[in-house]
Amino acid sequence: MSDTDVLRERRRRVESEWSGVDFDGPVLIPASLPIPIDGTDQFHEFHAHPEFQYLTGVAEPGAALAWEPDAGWTLFAPSLTVEDLVWMSAPPSAAELAMQTGVSHSVDRSELSGWLESRRGRGMALLGSRDIEQRATEYGVEAWSTLEAIVDEDATDRLGKALAELRRAKDSVELDRMTRAVDAAVAGHLAAQRLARHGLTERALQIEMEAEFFRQGGARTAYGSIVGSGPNSAILHGTPGERVMWDGELVLIDAGAEIEGYASDVTRTFPVSAEFTGMQRDLYNVVLAAQQEAIAGAGPGVEYKSLHLQASATIAQGLVDTGILRGSVEDLVAADAHALFFSHGLGHMLGLSTHDCGGYLEGRVPEDRFGLAYLRADLPLEPGYVVTIEPGVYFVPALLNDPARRERYAEMVDWEIVNGLLDFGGIRIEDDVLITPGGCDVMSEALPKAAAEIEAIRRDALGMSSG
Repeated sequence: MSDTDVLRERRRRVESEWSGVDFDGPVLIPASLPIPIDGTDQFHEFHAHPEFQYLTGVAEPGAALAWEPDAGWTLFAPSLTVEDLVWMSAPPSAAELAMQTGVSHSVDRSELSGWLESRRGRGMALLGSRDIEQRATEYGVEAWSTLEAIVDEDATDRLGKALAELRRAKDSVELDRMTRAVDAAVAGHLAAQRLARHGLTERALQIEMEAEFFRQGGARTAYGSIVGSGPNSAILHGTPGERVMWDGELVLIDAGAEIEGYASDVTRTFPVSAEFTGMQRDLYNVVLAAQQEAIAGAGPGVEYKSLHLQASATIAQGLVDTGILRGSVEDLVAADAHALFFSHGLGHMLGLSTHDCGGYLEGRVPEDRFGLAYLRADLPLEPGYVVTIEPGVYFVPALLNDPARRERYAEMVDWEIVNGLLDFGGIRIEDDVLITPGGCDVMSEALPKAAAEIEAIRRDALGMSSG
């Protein structure tokens, strides 16, 4: 089946799903517009709205897709003025987009104004980017208010949820793009593990890693790369800077490449020197055990939240074994004591967005609880889902120095040990995992993660013998 055939099949499935929603009005799905950078004549890097890109397979700024039960799909292709073409490349024509997307009724965007005008006063579902409501003229139509467009918010919500459910399971085209993105990420991470050394800055390591992403076909990074050394490795979304890494510290890298809109998301933690030290090794193996157990347990019908709770228990047990926590694992997890050190969720859905749509089953919402508040997925896993599995252990001074938490967990935490680890940083191990009919496949398995494997890479990188 060709890529275009796959796109047509996606739209057929969406039509079938939407036909079960009690709404017979038009649906408009703008791709979104570039966002200007103040003080320049340029724009921030463009990201098409995932709903538009899923349905068309392309990411054209200022394009829009429409659907009606009786008329089917219409693609409005953007065009540029002569003045624009002095500064920018010409976008694909309507005919070219028809070939790429399989939407046979592809027309110039100049027809969007008439399409909207002929539907004046009718209830409309507005998916995709909502920027058309404020920037309608940049889509080549009148100001939104003068169109008297009536957005049916209830229908928009219901159709959007139906689309999100369909997007959870990835098809062959999506998996091909994600596999290539993961492969590029693996190559970049391996390059970083071979290049990191005492005296190098986080920023310098980021540059070398991302260069490898691009050499392997990545169009851009899937998100802002996280490179944290020493204490910075405990900052969950830390931005790499000019901090110099030192022997004896850990480096945590959370980074992924993006290919044709699809993201990868991989994390590894490794020593700046050739080997993990005692506590580093102990805690690294705790995180690794939690991750390996979660991956082994992942498969169709398995509740993702259950995997998170199991990982929480494994981490709690490891923290007891290292003397950091005191008490029974059951009591510690029930009290969320483990969340002082594992404060985020086990992972999330992955696809056209790093945190892809549909992470929560309809009717489920995040719990207002320290140990579950940041869980980004709560649903039974199904074949075709791609999720990340990324447990961690961190020593975050803001959490661990909080007087209220010190009081609450006075008997459950050995605070003397913790006080000596406040500059330890953090450890996270993350893989991209495809759920299959028989269990799961680790898409990023080519990137080593056993402590001994990482140490072998580091010794080789530093020119040291294994003896």
